[in-house]
Amino acid sequence: MNPVQTSEPVSTNAMWHQWPPPLGLYTRLLAVSLICWSSVVVLESGVVLVQDMARGYVLYPFHYFIWAAFNWYGWALFTPLIYALARRFPISRTNWAQRILFPHLLACCSCVAMQAALRGIAGSIYTKHHEIYASPFALAGESIARRALPGVFAYCVVVAVGAFAHLRDEVRLRELQQAQLEMRLASAELERLRMQIHPHFLFNTLQAAITLVQDDPQSAEDVLLRLSQLLRITLDQMDTNEVPLARELEFLDLYVGIQRQRFGDRLTFEIHADPVTLDYLVPPLLLQPLVENAVRHGIGKHKGEDTIEVFAREQGGGLQLEVWNTNSVVEDSSENLFQRGVGLRNTKARLKQLYGNNASLIFRALARRGAAVLIAIPHLQHQQANPQPVTKTVA
Repeated sequence: MNPVQTSEPVSTNAMWHQWPPPLGLYTRLLAVSLICWSSVVVLESGVVLVQDMARGYVLYPFHYFIWAAFNWYGWALFTPLIYALARRFPISRTNWAQRILFPHLLACCSCVAMQAALRGIAGSIYTKHHEIYASPFALAGESIARRALPGVFAYCVVVAVGAFAHLRDEVRLRELQQAQLEMRLASAELERLRMQIHPHFLFNTLQAAITLVQDDPQSAEDVLLRLSQLLRITLDQMDTNEVPLARELEFLDLYVGIQRQRFGDRLTFEIHADPVTLDYLVPPLLLQPLVENAVRHGIGKHKGEDTIEVFAREQGGGLQLEVWNTNSVVEDSSENLFQRGVGLRNTKARLKQLYGNNASLIFRALARRGAAVLIAIPHLQHQQANPQPVTKTVA
């Protein structure tokens, strides 16, 4: 079967482990930050303008925008760094006290101080050319006195957003790990089911050869040659979960050839496969256990002749397979047969592992005598040029 290609999941927080953040990441975050802080700048400039209009003292509208920009655009430059710091040092229930003290308290105080310094320098240059000059120290002190608390609140909001994003990524990472674990478990279970089928099939085939060794050595040799071909095909299919139906029918034809050496003309085997189904994918060794059951519980237990038929047709966008035989007698309920029989039980379990509830296997008795197994598999069809119908009879 296919080995599950699962590398260790890479944490989505890996890109946040670099400090300072890469320039490309900072630029993307800065674009979002400028949009958010521009709304704050526009809102504050509008509020101050309305207040001045109420007092009857209105300056140029651009003046209000400039001072609001001095007040807050420093935070726009810091926000990507704060967000990256929050992702690099996330706050959790076990480390919140340590992380609040370092690095976030230190970073918050630094941001407040740098914003005040930027406002003081930019404001003093602006007042020197457009208003009564104000010193940078006075403007910086005013910024700390009036806007330190809103700045601390803004810092906390950015850290909270970063913590939420970190938690979201951790949840996604756990979901990915859980999904990969479930995939590995399903793969292991599927492999276990297949390993149960292989020795079961090999034992029964060798038993058939042993019964012919003394009575018909040439037939026994033919059985062993066919068995070697079957084993070669089986080994080729060990690394895949699905094979084309045409390949499965080829395998089945070799197996039936072995059974024909045992039962001769008493056994008739027919395959009716629509050409459109030959490239549908099916689990390897899907039909062989069902045909083996038909042989064992039909002609293997009852006198007379038996006909085993395999049908393959497209149904509802998927593949429908049927295995019929006319000489079986169903002496127990289908539930008990699924519990006792290795072939039926493992086939149903393999379909469940590969396709979930989208596939089904039904066992039923025919009207007078015989039994049938119906399998429905959801499949995508592979393109095949000029497919030819398969109708084969082995008697």
